[in-house]
Amino acid sequence: MVPVAADLLKENRRFTAILVGVLLASGCVSALPVVWEKIVGRGVDVIRVEANSPLARHVYSGDVILSCDSQEIRGPAHFDRILAEHELSRPLHCRALRGGVLPFEFKIPVDKLPERPLNRAWDYRVAPGRRIRARGTYGHFVTYAEVMLQLAALAFGLWFAYPHKWTPVGIGLCLVALLLVGGLAATLTRASLAALVLASLAVAWVKLGRWLRLAALPLAALLLLGLDRLLVEWRGFGFYNPADLSMQYRQMMWEDGWRLIQTHPWLGIGMDSVLLRWKELEVRAFGQLGLHSHFHSTPVQIAVERGLLGLAAWLFLMGSYLWLLIRLVEQTRQSVDWWKHGLALGIFAALVGFLASGLVHYNFGDSEVVMVFWLLAGVAAALSYRTRAAPAPPAS
Repeated sequence: MVPVAADLLKENRRFTAILVGVLLASGCVSALPVVWEKIVGRGVDVIRVEANSPLARHVYSGDVILSCDSQEIRGPAHFDRILAEHELSRPLHCRALRGGVLPFEFKIPVDKLPERPLNRAWDYRVAPGRRIRARGTYGHFVTYAEVMLQLAALAFGLWFAYPHKWTPVGIGLCLVALLLVGGLAATLTRASLAALVLASLAVAWVKLGRWLRLAALPLAALLLLGLDRLLVEWRGFGFYNPADLSMQYRQMMWEDGWRLIQTHPWLGIGMDSVLLRWKELEVRAFGQLGLHSHFHSTPVQIAVERGLLGLAAWLFLMGSYLWLLIRLVEQTRQSVDWWKHGLALGIFAALVGFLASGLVHYNFGDSEVVMVFWLLAGVAAALSYRTRAAPAPPAS
């Protein structure tokens, strides 16, 4: 994809603008309903259910109830009305989500329903449903988050490079970036959110002076603290929680990954071998937690499957690409064409975010994510070609 994109775009600025515009526009179109759903809510979040409630043993704090009696729940008041109007001669059927992700259904039989639906027997508290993890048009919320991460970083770089930030174009770029960030935030994906903060910090680091760089550090720390509170409120736990199942899975997989790297150091165990030979390889998380996935880290996954030689090749490729972008940012810094500098800055931020998130996600193995990654790499290669081919400015 990189050579094809670079060859098509290297001499055509208009095609590059169309491609980037389509990428950002498609991200905004998918983010609009996602952000709107987070604002108004969908279904109801279960805040509390007492032990004597008919809902007990069916739903727990943190669950999201989507529908009951075949009616999509529009909010807490609507949920109250559904329960109050339910016919006591038939069971109550509901659909819900656990952890904002896993769908399940439950049925409260007739003999467990209260005689008077409006009395305190239900004994619950709910809020507008905002704990559903957005996945956009993708099959998984992490895939959507990793795509939105790259697009948000690209939009942020373009806005940062635009010289007239309070003109309609500058405000438009800012709104695009904020909308994409909103779509990413709606996924409640910790690593991608933290990676976007690091990507923004990297942009500030290469663009600002020394004192503003130092000021950006506490601002980034405050952003991470704010995100941690948001995650606790809407997901139930923040960036680090030992009780989190996904964190326990990662720890077990990384420990087994290090063991497998030591036993198969140079060429690894082979691609996708862990999925087929996990019992033979004694991968504990697959057996103990019942989750058959990957190592949740790009470097670990590559080192285990392709060995240290494969990891070295990947690190060389990523390091060369990062160096290319750093040089592009510097070469276009004084350019009269803000678009070149904005693209270099935005793709640089996208790469920083991608690599940072890849420490705890295997995003390099996600086809939708790497499609955007390699497409942006092709744009960067074309931009590098045009920058080298551009005539030098006349000497003063």
